[in-house]
Amino acid sequence: MKVDRQITRRSRLGFTLIEVMIASAILGLSLVVMFGFHSQAVRSNMNAHRMTDCTYLAQSRLEGLLAEDWTSSTSPTDLQDLGADASTVGELDDFEHPGTVSLVNAANDTDVTHGALMYQVSWDVEGMGGTTATTDDWLRIRVRCTYPDSQFNTEHAATISSYRFRDSI
Repeated sequence: MKVDRQITRRSRLGFTLIEVMIASAILGLSLVVMFGFHSQAVRSNMNAHRMTDCTYLAQSRLEGLLAEDWTSSTSPTDLQDLGADASTVGELDDFEHPGTVSLVNAANDTDVTHGALMYQVSWDVEGMGGTTATTDDWLRIRVRCTYPDSQFNTEHAATISSYRFRDSI
């Protein structure tokens, strides 16, 4: 009976130092893992936000190009092909417009007070269905927006394309 009292009394005293240290180590390890997941989620969210901004900028430029006046006798400056298609080097190097690409922020502005200047928007216009630029009946317009990813030392891009029929006179 005396042994039973000692076991009962000892079980009521609480945790031993080793048990507390093991529990603390498990808790610490789980917190480190959780913070790692959190930082990955923040990076993924930032990348998704930038891709959304980039897609918005490309869509905005595409809508501007589609709204250009293009009759049978004219070819707007924004829609003229600069001839870079013949000398392409990489996958999307034929996006030659504008001649000097400037960086913009998510508000499509060059003012740094509205955000970092990190997006680069370029486009390509390809005539289809005719023998010259003034006889083409259709245009294929592709717009690409790129932004750098310093985390992995690479660039991400969103590309949007559309077709447009020549306006009548």
